[in-house]
Amino acid sequence: MKNTLHILGLGPAGIESMTLGTYRLILSADKVFVRTYSHPSVQDLLSEGAKLESFDEYYEQGKSFEEVYEKIVSRLERELLNHEKVLYAVPGHPAVAERSVRLIVDKLMPKFNVILHPAVSFLDSIFTTIPIDPIQGLLIRNYDALKSSGLTGKEWLIIPQVYSALIASDVKLDLMEVYPDEALVIIVQGLGTPEQVVRNVLLYELDHFEFDHLTTVLVPPNKDVISMTKLQEIMKTLRAPEGCPWDREQTHETLKPCLIEESYEVLEAIEQKDMYNLTEELGDLLLQVIFHAQVAHEEGEFEFEDVLRGIIQKLIRRHPHVFGDIRVDNSEEVLRNWDAIKKQEKGEQRSEGWFHFPQALPALMLAAKTQKAVAKVGFDWPDIEGPIAKVQEELRELQEAMNSGEGIEEEFGDILFALVNLARFLKLEPEDSLRKAVHKFQNRFEKMAQLSLETGGKLGNMTLEEMDFYWEKAKIHEKSGKFRGTPGN
Repeated sequence: MKNTLHILGLGPAGIESMTLGTYRLILSADKVFVRTYSHPSVQDLLSEGAKLESFDEYYEQGKSFEEVYEKIVSRLERELLNHEKVLYAVPGHPAVAERSVRLIVDKLMPKFNVILHPAVSFLDSIFTTIPIDPIQGLLIRNYDALKSSGLTGKEWLIIPQVYSALIASDVKLDLMEVYPDEALVIIVQGLGTPEQVVRNVLLYELDHFEFDHLTTVLVPPNKDVISMTKLQEIMKTLRAPEGCPWDREQTHETLKPCLIEESYEVLEAIEQKDMYNLTEELGDLLLQVIFHAQVAHEEGEFEFEDVLRGIIQKLIRRHPHVFGDIRVDNSEEVLRNWDAIKKQEKGEQRSEGWFHFPQALPALMLAAKTQKAVAKVGFDWPDIEGPIAKVQEELRELQEAMNSGEGIEEEFGDILFALVNLARFLKLEPEDSLRKAVHKFQNRFEKMAQLSLETGGKLGNMTLEEMDFYWEKAKIHEKSGKFRGTPGN
């Protein structure tokens, strides 16, 4: 028969918050392990003659809480190997916000009998101290798990064991990323004890007070929390009958130009290395996603959660070297795996044709993707000399077409296609290369105009030779570093 570990809850405050069964079990035992002596119930039990041994020394020696909890589990396991019954008592309820118990259940339950005894949790005292009805929504998070909690502000947020001003400062900074600086925060100290204190403070001043191991922080629901849910609600309001007339009129088709425009504005911010503007433009692009999802919801086509589910599953599925047991040595192998998985996903859809990408891409990008697709099956030049010779050949053919007056557009297109192929061998993105060249021209032309004005000239009244003089002068200024044009300026 397996030996048994009894896990007991000491309640949130003194001995009066313990259950009678737990009280009797502890007093009748030869030895009880407690996670810490720093709890009112423990002090009361010691005064009544209970034989308790704490793990406080582990806290003093450990470098992290996880290390402390691992040591507690190991110690209890050793005790269970030598005793039929072992008692372990923790503050509050053993199943509420008690990491050591979670580890015990995971690691010791397969080997021993583990019994969790009922107890009064700190939540019971919270509900009697603060007028909270948990049915309205309740989120309990440890102080170090706030960033990944997906806070929406729709529910009460409870953060137990904020035991120092340093921890409170971390909590404040994490919450201020999504809550307004002046959001109401409630600090409860000495919960359930005669010394209980409740403070209503503003979020930005949260860490201005003293804290101890019996301190809990609560944040009431707040409609101004920054979250994806908030953005969805705003979009829903805009599309509602009493919302914005323009937003209500939009469809997937009418939004297409907006999506294209916002995408290019994101690209422009990246090219200008303007991170402030990039923040705004990414928000505008995200709005397009939310907009289309809301339209789809209203039409019964799909939900925003379907969008999230699809991309989450795709990322996991197409990264087996991260989320699975596939091994890769470089990014080229990653791309090969990606394409192979993509083919499996598309199945029958990919059985016909070679060019499975949007044909409405900008022409340079379309050419680059087409050439990469055929290169994968070996239809490619062996080295860069081939693309260079092809560019020269196409230039000659364009000259011939111009002389004959026939096929000029076709030959000009062939030159561009050949240049895109050369860019691929040079590991350049032709779209980016052309965009940079255009911006360089724009900046140089603006400098040329500025230089001409400084000498009383005006571009519209100059001959081509006169303008060329200022063009060359602008090039000299550029190369000497006297001006640095910014794309788009």
